[in-house]
Amino acid sequence: MRRGIALRRLVMGVVGGLGALGVLAAAGCGGGGQRTLSIATGNTNGLYYPLGGGLASIWSRHVDGVNMKAETTAGSVTNLIQVAKGESEVGFTQADALAAALAGRGRFPEPMPLASLGKLYPNVVHLVTIRSTGIESVHDLRGRRVSVGPPGSGNAVTAWNVLEAMGIGESDFTVRQLNYAQMSNGLKDGTLDAGFIAGGVGMPAVVEIGVSRDMVLVPFSEDEIATIVGSEPAYSGFRVPPGVYRGVDEPVLTPTLWNLLVVSGAMEEGLAYDLTRTMLERRADLENISSVASFITPPSARDVGDFPLHPGARRYFDEILGQPGSGAP
Repeated sequence: MRRGIALRRLVMGVVGGLGALGVLAAAGCGGGGQRTLSIATGNTNGLYYPLGGGLASIWSRHVDGVNMKAETTAGSVTNLIQVAKGESEVGFTQADALAAALAGRGRFPEPMPLASLGKLYPNVVHLVTIRSTGIESVHDLRGRRVSVGPPGSGNAVTAWNVLEAMGIGESDFTVRQLNYAQMSNGLKDGTLDAGFIAGGVGMPAVVEIGVSRDMVLVPFSEDEIATIVGSEPAYSGFRVPPGVYRGVDEPVLTPTLWNLLVVSGAMEEGLAYDLTRTMLERRADLENISSVASFITPPSARDVGDFPLHPGARRYFDEILGQPGSGAP
């Protein structure tokens, strides 16, 4: 069943549930005492989870009156729904999933009232296999057993975007919807031929596969990247440098897209401002968790393109960078 009936049921739960956004607004309003908020991350084998834990710790220590908790989730689609429904205050997402949520298409039955606190780091599309499978290109996936990632994950959104741009549909291969740990085990025990893992360079799940097996990071051609970008403009090409993963000794061209932090558009401006300011001021702490945090700089974080930037985040960026087009430093 395409991308999971369970996911469609989860998404449809948004309808009628957006009234819970008032909870978000109340959480951002004044009043004494500590407020317990949550940040929706991902599974424990990806980068969202450790970075989310780091952010939760930073915000709890340095934003007055906030006690932030990190929670594990299936990933981007689930995170967007939870933030829109007021079940989480902050969430990680990939750009392609956010675009669909804002437009009310794909897995989202209606536009989601979301805004961004900023752009984070690029997500690399790792198409991983074992050398003995003989898979050398994305087109070799036909007739194979391939994991696209679990339902509710941005990983699955990305995998299907890439496959559909390449003209590969669900009838062309045996679809598996596995999390990173299950995917790794499947590749190692031979019950899976390949899998998509979307995440920052140095993804622990990919590192682990390379350590234990003769892993291949499947390359994409320049023409294939151009086709993907033409289908999904949020994507671009990225060359994974040699030495990051065992056995990857030459640069490997693959699709990439950015991750962002999202909140409800109803979040109180002062809270959004404090969260954004503290994340940027304390970003060195995040670099101690993962080197991908080095991408989180004020100019890069503000550059969210056509996505809505929360007014609180915009106020912070304008203060330190000047308003766009003003010529201020």
